Amino acid sequence: MAQAVDEAILSLAQARRLTGTSCLVDGNSFIQNAPALRQSTLQKGLHLNFTEFAGQAGVYAMPLKQVIIRSLLNRLDSQKIKDSVARQLDKFEQVMGQGPDYIDGHQHVHQLPMIREALLAEVERRYAARLPWLRYTGADRLASGFAFKDRFKARIIAALGSSQLSRLARARGITLNTGFTGVYDFQGGRQRYGELVRAWLAVMQHGDSMMCHPALRSVPDDPVGAQRLAEYEVLASPQLQQWLDQYSLRIA
Repeated sequence: MAQAVDEAILSLAQARRLTGTSCLVDGNSFIQNAPALRQSTLQKGLHLNFTEFAGQAGVYAMPLKQVIIRSLLNRLDSQKIKDSVARQLDKFEQVMGQGPDYIDGHQHVHQLPMIREALLAEVERRYAARLPWLRYTGADRLASGFAFKDRFKARIIAALGSSQLSRLARARGITLNTGFTGVYDFQGGRQRYGELVRAWLAVMQHGDSMMCHPALRSVPDDPVGAQRLAEYEVLASPQLQQWLDQYSLRIA
């Protein structure tokens, strides 16, 4: 997405604070920073995109609201979806020198109708011998102790296709993370994010995934740019290891 994001990811990787990172293959800094990512211990995933870089040649993208509505109404261009999934996987393989260890979606588009079917078909065609895992966005781990706005957002994301993607993927022998946390409104700075991370860790179980969005500095024209720095500071802090120890967790 941006140099500041890549630098934060690589820094956290060196500190063993991340399991993996998902690549926007059409992002400005992807090719430039891919060599450092290849040398890291992180799992390397594809961040499937249908909402960014609409001005680039060959990119099939539109605002998120349009993608959601058109997918639910079965009015996306099915051939363009197939071509876009294949093109993004081609570029990932060319730059990274491997297939993705896992696949998720920018703004969770990988689970939407039409997109998920095209993705699963292409994954099955390409990677039958070594299937990547897919990100499941179910809100199973949220309890009444979380703020209503955070629980509501997480459940909206899950309702847009988490159970359907899980069912279709498992039928093909594709694995998914068992639970999902990390959803919030990108507000509150370092203090609130730290409180959320601790609360998420308290409910996480084996095989769960917590998404994050760190950066070393605010990214221009990014609506969540300021909060990215807050996330980095929490994830890089000694408190994170203390919380992991408290809840008998490790970053696998």
